[in-house]
Amino acid sequence: MSFSSTYQIDFIIISISIILVLYTVQNTYLFIQILKQAPKITAQPVSHTAFSLDDVNLACEASGDPVPSFRWVKDGEEFRRELFESGTLTADDKEELRSYQGSYRCYVANELGTAVSDLVHLITEPIPTLAKEKRQKRRSFEEGETTVLYCNPPKSSVTPKIHWMDMQLRHIPLNERVTTSLDGNLYFANLLDSDSREDYTCNAHYINASVILPKEPIAISVTPSALCLCLSPTPEVRWERMDSPLSPARVRMLNYEHWLQIESVSEGDDGEYTCTAQNSQGSVKHHYAVTVEAAPYWTRRPEDQLYAPGETVRLDCQAEGIPTPNITWSINGVPIAGTDSDARRHVSSGTLILTDVQYSDTAVYQCEATNKHGNILVNTHVHVVELPPQILTADGLMYKATEGQAVLLRCRTFGSPQPKIFEFGPALANAKMSQTSDGNLQISDVSEDDSNIYTCSVRHSNRSISAELEVLNRTKIVDPPQDLRVLRGDDAVLQCKYTVDHKLKQPTIQWKKDKHKITSSANDDKYTEYLDGSLKITDIRMEDSGIYSCEISTKLDSVSATGSITVQDKPGSPHSLELSERKERRVTLSWMPGAQNNSPVSEYVIEKKEEQNPEKGHWEEYRRVPQDIRHLEIHLQPYSTYHFRVRAVNGIGISEPSPPSDSYSYKKLTSNKGWLFFALSLSLSLEIHLRKKGPRTHSRRGLPMQEPAADRNRVIVVHGNKVETAVSDLQFYSNYTLTVAPFNSKGEGPHSKAYHFSTPEGAPGPVSFLTFESPSETEITLRWEAPDKPNGVLTGYLLQYNEPVPGISSAQLMESINLPLVTEFTLKSLNPRIQYHFKLRALTTAGEGEPIEMEGATLLDGEPPSAINIEAGQTSVNVSWVPGERQRNFAFSFRYLKKSGEGLINFDPLSLNPEGMKHSVFSLCHSIITDVDHHHQTLAMKRLLCISFSDNEKCSISQQSVCESKRSSNDSLADYGDSVDIQFNEDGSFIGQYSGRKDPNSHGTHGSSGTTSPINPNMPPPSISFPTSVTGFLGPN
Repeated sequence: MSFSSTYQIDFIIISISIILVLYTVQNTYLFIQILKQAPKITAQPVSHTAFSLDDVNLACEASGDPVPSFRWVKDGEEFRRELFESGTLTADDKEELRSYQGSYRCYVANELGTAVSDLVHLITEPIPTLAKEKRQKRRSFEEGETTVLYCNPPKSSVTPKIHWMDMQLRHIPLNERVTTSLDGNLYFANLLDSDSREDYTCNAHYINASVILPKEPIAISVTPSALCLCLSPTPEVRWERMDSPLSPARVRMLNYEHWLQIESVSEGDDGEYTCTAQNSQGSVKHHYAVTVEAAPYWTRRPEDQLYAPGETVRLDCQAEGIPTPNITWSINGVPIAGTDSDARRHVSSGTLILTDVQYSDTAVYQCEATNKHGNILVNTHVHVVELPPQILTADGLMYKATEGQAVLLRCRTFGSPQPKIFEFGPALANAKMSQTSDGNLQISDVSEDDSNIYTCSVRHSNRSISAELEVLNRTKIVDPPQDLRVLRGDDAVLQCKYTVDHKLKQPTIQWKKDKHKITSSANDDKYTEYLDGSLKITDIRMEDSGIYSCEISTKLDSVSATGSITVQDKPGSPHSLELSERKERRVTLSWMPGAQNNSPVSEYVIEKKEEQNPEKGHWEEYRRVPQDIRHLEIHLQPYSTYHFRVRAVNGIGISEPSPPSDSYSYKKLTSNKGWLFFALSLSLSLEIHLRKKGPRTHSRRGLPMQEPAADRNRVIVVHGNKVETAVSDLQFYSNYTLTVAPFNSKGEGPHSKAYHFSTPEGAPGPVSFLTFESPSETEITLRWEAPDKPNGVLTGYLLQYNEPVPGISSAQLMESINLPLVTEFTLKSLNPRIQYHFKLRALTTAGEGEPIEMEGATLLDGEPPSAINIEAGQTSVNVSWVPGERQRNFAFSFRYLKKSGEGLINFDPLSLNPEGMKHSVFSLCHSIITDVDHHHQTLAMKRLLCISFSDNEKCSISQQSVCESKRSSNDSLADYGDSVDIQFNEDGSFIGQYSGRKDPNSHGTHGSSGTTSPINPNMPPPSISFPTSVTGFLGPN
């Protein structure tokens, strides 16, 4: 008989006293004969409460060879005599029950060592009984009051289960209003007259004592309240955790959400919890601070093991708990602290280390962890023995796996000391392969390249085995089920096509709906499964909606995929039609929607039928309303009886009609005059008075929009016998008041009751204005104001910009930036040589507004020089200046005036000497010109500085002033921009005719080439430097 086919690895942990090894010539057989075995406890005692001597039963069973003996220790002292065969402790009939109360531990021993049981506690107490009680008086309450019925069961170490019942042993119905607490009391959130009864009885069930104790019945009487006609609604209870959400996987709401239960409590559940009770009258909160503590539990336990003489034994024993448990070690039940000291034995951080072990160290070692919540103990057998190494796994095993799986090639060994495994072959230097502590080879994410023969050998011996691994193609779903939307009554087919390795047998296919298996039957053609994996569902119904999954399984792997079926149908019929607010000539119809059947309702169709009108004795459509409307005011004609019904419409079709409403008749009129106005007078007309109360929000930065009175009040005239009309041209996001008044040739009648309504949000209008400046050669700062007509609540702005490229749509090159509610934004990293195109839109939830557009570049337009200096002589004037930084190149010109007329001198940058300046009296004007517009070859004049001289007056001016003769005009050219035309009067003063006053806040007219310069239309390109001074020569008259 082969050892490998007979003995399993479980024998490694068996304590062996004598092993006989028989070697034969042809084969090697290892016969392990177990002659002796250390004791092993198989049944542990359990703490409990004993109500009688029959309840005293502490189990303690064990295995071992020789048969172990049993002894008990109670409260640290020997209890009773030694037991054999069974160690279960029972009571002696001659002793009192209370003598058995205490802490117990069972010790099981044979010649190989002593095992120790858990420490248990036995509590003894008499069976609970009820003290004689007086029958309670009837308690009277008013409806709406709260009260508590107290149970107060007899005290016991075992908590009883409480049942509130009547005298017929029927449970008192519990609900959100009537609940029980953890202490068993019965709570009424608000009393009703139906709560009156004579027999509220608390029954305390002590399960371990097998007794039920009924308390005296309690009688209550509830009478209607004389002060309050309405009762406070029963509060709704809501639980929250203050520092994090509640875990839905482990939290349960019990007793109508009045109890919060946390399953598998962990340290992470430590924190503050809040219970909130709320109704229409208010709310109240209660806070619970939860502190989690824990009895000891193992994180690492030592295992039974064989050791050879001279080896070092390390028994790791680690436990956690709150508070942190204390760990102690014992040998055969005797604490190490109480044994003789041995230099070869010491404890470090809960780990027991034995060096240079000998045969005498064979024993059962106990590790015990203790804190205030309890204790745990583990027995570990250390057996010191010498055994030759053996491989227990059979040779020549075949392993099969599919691609991507993890494979474990087994190579279990036996011996003392523990044999060391040496893997070689394909396993060498492969990152996917690792050897486990017990000698097995782990291969992760296998592929076809891993198919091979592997060898396992024991070092320093001739023991080895081989195993073959074959990796097959992974099972795949190549056409998974889709998410289908199917009309009710149609058929549906869910695909699940797959591929499997040809060496595997036909796989099994399992379809599930909402995680429940689908089975096809020959007697039912609802489901049909095909060989390619697809599933056909016939005659689809609404209940067929759900999540469908197919699973393809082979003996090596499985794969699944999910899809869904959403069944659509015409909507269900509306229901619960109700007529309310019944007034003359009108009534309000309301209804409840039916099922949408997975296709949203788009509108409702209201139909009416008049019984008194033979021509209208059938159902006809009255009006269609959007899906969000559930009630409608209907205007009626007198002397008619009406019925109404409603249909719903969705993308599939129109529903069946709802059940008809109650009939409604309108016969009485308020006055003959009213009847004439609305029924008989064919010449009657109506005026609709519409008054806009104002926007629903403020337009700009909290400032209300100012509107003309004509925009706030409108009168719409409706001629003839029309009963409805459409009012158009309303402003978005505004509040309106509407009244209707009849009028005829005699005048206007009384107005109807005012109807108030609001219009929805719309896309905003364009922003008020858009300007910009350039703080540097690569930046542009845009500034704007909110739209005059926001048409709602502004949510931000959309800024778009691009470099115009001929032949390419600007939309293709636009850069977009979503901005918050700001009124300026700086673009950075721009190219100073590019003229950019900007678009800015305001945004609301309704959409984008109209854009405002402009063009601009980062370089600034021409401005006056930073300093101007004029030196005048008898026959000449020298003007010098300093250009501003980053300004564009500019040309300049002078105007002067002589008494006989006007002259103009243009200065070319290549010819600096002016011509014709030979007059002693003149006015000199210096204009600074912007860069050349390369598309139109025009210039724009931005500043004009004038210098005036006379025979008896000389003066010099700076950048920001204009020096004129005493007779000159007080007008200033510094405030005016583009096209300038200067004319002079006969007295030497000048008259300025300007195209427009320059905006003092403007920072240039970027994006525009300006008007044609009257000075020098043929300006040189900007790359040519312009002079910074000029001299004019003066001559005689």
